[in-house]
Amino acid sequence: MIKKQFLDTIKEYKMISYGDSVLIGVSGGADSVSLLHLLVEARDELRLKNIAVAHLNHQIRKVDAELDQKFVENLCDKLGITCFSESMDVEGYATKNKLNLEDAGRRLRYEFYYRSALQCGANKIALGHTADDNVETFLMRLLRGSGLKGLTGIPPVRGKIIRPLTRTWRRDIDKYIAFLKIVPRMDHTNYESKYLRNRVRLKLIPQLKIYNLNIKEILLQTVMLLTEDYLYFERKVNEAFADLIQKQTENSIELNALGIRDLELSVQGHIIRAAIERVKGNLSEIAFSHIHNIIKNLESTEMWAIHLPDKIYAFGQRNTLVITNDKPKLPERISYIYKLSIPGELFVEEVQSRITAEIIERPKNFKLSDYKNNTAVMDFEEVGKELVVRSRKEGDRFIPLGMRGTKKVHDYLIDQKVPLEERDYIPIVEAEKRIVWLAGHRIDERVKVKKKTQKLLKLTAQKA
Repeated sequence: MIKKQFLDTIKEYKMISYGDSVLIGVSGGADSVSLLHLLVEARDELRLKNIAVAHLNHQIRKVDAELDQKFVENLCDKLGITCFSESMDVEGYATKNKLNLEDAGRRLRYEFYYRSALQCGANKIALGHTADDNVETFLMRLLRGSGLKGLTGIPPVRGKIIRPLTRTWRRDIDKYIAFLKIVPRMDHTNYESKYLRNRVRLKLIPQLKIYNLNIKEILLQTVMLLTEDYLYFERKVNEAFADLIQKQTENSIELNALGIRDLELSVQGHIIRAAIERVKGNLSEIAFSHIHNIIKNLESTEMWAIHLPDKIYAFGQRNTLVITNDKPKLPERISYIYKLSIPGELFVEEVQSRITAEIIERPKNFKLSDYKNNTAVMDFEEVGKELVVRSRKEGDRFIPLGMRGTKKVHDYLIDQKVPLEERDYIPIVEAEKRIVWLAGHRIDERVKVKKKTQKLLKLTAQKA
């Protein structure tokens, strides 16, 4: 029964092709030992070129871990199979990288598997995850909160990784191990309640069986259906993702933010997750709020940056989104404030601009069009006798000439297509705490020259 399920799963997901070489991750437990024997039994049927084993001693269980290592090495000797065996300080690695033991062990384990596969020329890495593992993972992620990807559980195939036991229940594995007359290694940490997976397996699932004895089968079916839907969706996302890449290095990826904004909201989130995963290596600690904040900032024309977990940064500039592990250098805002007498002259060193103010009589044939962009004329009586020339501030508002309501200076400059890097170099001219002129651009409607205006204030801004 177990062998048929094993071979059917391999065939359904096209896990193995003729001539493949397979590295098997073996911990010494019942699941991985069963996987090893099943692959050895089916070696000729699957026409495998080579089989090898990899075992990592996590050094967490001390003497027991050393006994696990010797057990796997002896098992491989009996089967005539090459065994790659190493020891690593998982606890030390977890502390150094601020990870929990489970995440640290997973990272080091997979790194070891890929390294061993390269060493023995294996093009597939087989792991012993079972149907029970899939159900437990689904419930764990549901309890913690997860999106569609997380609820798909453990994928049967992911790159080089294959999981031929993904539809096999642990009860069937126990029967198979008994048939082989093998006493596998037992990991006592599998019964410690401090681990969420153990609490799910030993407490939550038995409680759920009160409502439905077949709850595990129902949950596995749900996971498999979600997985099929997600894999289709993932292919479509990857196609869109490839079209959005503008630049990519080992430490960063640059995407077309305008293109992302044109996609549906759910797809935007998956695109951003895919970019983070490529740079970070995983999506650990990446929450919905992180993705939501990035999507919200895609509309901004100002440069912005968000600090993500594990020293990853997301920042945007114009129509570009960058995910990187290099801290972005945000441009420093130019800040200054000066008084300008009327008449008078002022040189603003920060933006290398000279501003002059003079009072003139209204010409007989006054035309606003006679004055160039760097010159503004306005009703002197509406302005007063002293001006303030300052840098742009968040929330600045004025009434652009020709309009009725106020408008943010920020939005006005965007509408006028003023480049981001030029916006802070536009002096703001203020009178009595209200903006009267964006130097070189537009005056405020309230100080415009009217029919009865006789005395004009003429302002000129010139770059040094």
